[in-house]
Amino acid sequence: MAKRTDLHNEINGNVTGPVVQANTIHQIVLSAPPPSSTRIPRQLPPALRDFAGRTEQLASLDTLLDAHVRNDSAGMPLAVLDGTAGVGKTALAVQWAHRVQHHFTDGTLYADLRGYGPNAPLASALVLAAFLGDLGVSEDRIPAEMDTQTALYRSVLAARRVLVLLDNAGSAEQVRPLLPGAPGCLVLVTSRASLTGLAVAEAATPLSVDLFTKAEAEDLVRGIIGGNRVEAEATAVVELIRVCARLPLAVRVAATRIAMRPHITVADVVEDIICEEDRLDALSSGGDDRSAVRTVFDWSYTQLPAEQALLFRRLGLHPGPEFSVEAAAVLASITPARAYRLLEVLTAIHLVEPVARRRYRCHDLLHTYAAHRAKLDDSAEDRQAAVTAVITWYARTAQTADRLVFPGLAALDIALPPVGVEVLLADRAQSLSWLDLELTNLGAALRAACRLQLAEAALCCAEAARFLTFRHRALWPVRVDMHSQGISTAQNAGNRLAAASMFTLRANANFDLGRLAEAEADYRSELALGEELGNPRRQYSALVGLGQVRQSQERLPEALACFRQALPFARQVGDPRPEAVVECNLSAVSVQLGQFHHALAHAERELWLRQQAGDQVGEAYALYGAAVATQGLGGHGKAIALAEEAVELFSQLIGTEKYRATTLAMAATSAEHLGHLHRAHRLLREAAALLEGFDKAQAEVLTVRAAVLESRLPDGP
Repeated sequence: MAKRTDLHNEINGNVTGPVVQANTIHQIVLSAPPPSSTRIPRQLPPALRDFAGRTEQLASLDTLLDAHVRNDSAGMPLAVLDGTAGVGKTALAVQWAHRVQHHFTDGTLYADLRGYGPNAPLASALVLAAFLGDLGVSEDRIPAEMDTQTALYRSVLAARRVLVLLDNAGSAEQVRPLLPGAPGCLVLVTSRASLTGLAVAEAATPLSVDLFTKAEAEDLVRGIIGGNRVEAEATAVVELIRVCARLPLAVRVAATRIAMRPHITVADVVEDIICEEDRLDALSSGGDDRSAVRTVFDWSYTQLPAEQALLFRRLGLHPGPEFSVEAAAVLASITPARAYRLLEVLTAIHLVEPVARRRYRCHDLLHTYAAHRAKLDDSAEDRQAAVTAVITWYARTAQTADRLVFPGLAALDIALPPVGVEVLLADRAQSLSWLDLELTNLGAALRAACRLQLAEAALCCAEAARFLTFRHRALWPVRVDMHSQGISTAQNAGNRLAAASMFTLRANANFDLGRLAEAEADYRSELALGEELGNPRRQYSALVGLGQVRQSQERLPEALACFRQALPFARQVGDPRPEAVVECNLSAVSVQLGQFHHALAHAERELWLRQQAGDQVGEAYALYGAAVATQGLGGHGKAIALAEEAVELFSQLIGTEKYRATTLAMAATSAEHLGHLHRAHRLLREAAALLEGFDKAQAEVLTVRAAVLESRLPDGP
């Protein structure tokens, strides 16, 4: 088998089939096509129906756009909306973007950078990777390094007209890699900070978003409760705006409450809020805007029935920026059906907001306030129980998903207790979907578990991060980070077996990223722990990893020695799969050394072991390995026959298109050697067609090769 530099720990698209690896996750990669590159992204959140005010800022943005339309060669316009929390920056940005996005014919990109909130700011590399995918770049072309991502992003947008809205930025450094630079694009940023660095270095136009004027606040109240009530109680409306400190979020919360209670007057509500302010003087001391907002939130909160109030304050204990119905149910110890009904009520009064079907988030201010109410109204024991339950729920569900994604791989022997709510994951595809959706929350749950010394939950979250093997390279540094936290957790808990497993996972991630020195150090740490524990699985795994590092370094005799050293440990595991893994690697390195007889013997042994393990993907790949070795021995007819067996088996397995294409291309080489040029040409065209959807570079190579061969075709079939 020729050297397989194209085999990495990577799967493109949504993978629904099984996976086989040469070590843990290195050799077989199964891919499905990514979405079409012809789509135009339109990602803006919904605009508010009752948006009010901001005439001055909207006019300034219109002026910026008009100048850009008249002369888009003058450079890329960049505007920064800054202002305090709850002042309505996002609402303003989204409202304007909806109005003007028709000018940007190639799409509208949106990202919440989470610069301020309960979770860590979103890494720019993750946003770049998502944007590139949304712009039609296939996952196999998205690099892991942020500088390279930025260069590709700017190249893709160089001739396009795209509006980019970067919401809730934490710093200029977070924003800069996300700036297209193309004169046809326009970027709008919102932040609590002024981001003066962008004004200095990138010529950004700063626009401050201040508190509402009295007229703007009145317009918002009018839009929510109706003009008749505003006219009937004009004085009370003025007082309502005062007690809300003219902060749009507070005005909206209070006015929505009034709209939902037509039997009471605005004056009654104002009196209630003032009484709340007097009663809760600890929250309102100082008379600043934040205190006034707290007062409005307190008033709204105290109007909630007990069950709604409990759910709302427990949401403040959630570790991540958004949450599902099931997570909310766990926090409040209620059923998902009940949680859904309560969340819809909280949505109606603007204490939470929907982000997708059965998913919600709290505004940063409201999340902080909810946590504050939990501290006031719940005992320390109840808060601890709720946080432990939701972290355990994430860890337990992640563990279930991990087992479905990696049914053949060793896993940590951890039994987490049930918490009353289960997510039903039927198969591998559903598991990958859940892990994708909850990645940010898994990271937040992992950090919280480490902080609270919930070692078993932390280890399950850290282990489940290996699913990112099947996602684009930009996410692989997240694997490294989460596995590193798993290593620290295991070491702090004195769990050497778990530490060895985590070293393996981090080594694999480093290997995939090309960080061979770091990968080798981790494999050696795993090997040392395996020797201390007398654990053959950890010893075999580490030695195979070290062998693959040597193979990548072209130190083939040393690689061969590592694989041979791993073989007896693999046999001690008591499962045919580890031995098959070693045989696969021995076959591959033997091909590189030109030892084709040895390569064939190892591939045939691997084939038998894969069959014993019931591993169909591994069986197909072993047939491919045998075909490559046979081809090296000059047995081209036999090589084609073996390749045909592999192709037939791959064709029955979802997600193996890339490896079916590789096998077809190999068979084409043997067909060409035999003088069967028409057959070779057909095989190359078929292989190129399979790769077109997700590996365009390799598809182009095969297409060129087919074209060259076509020029040599004799007349007739």
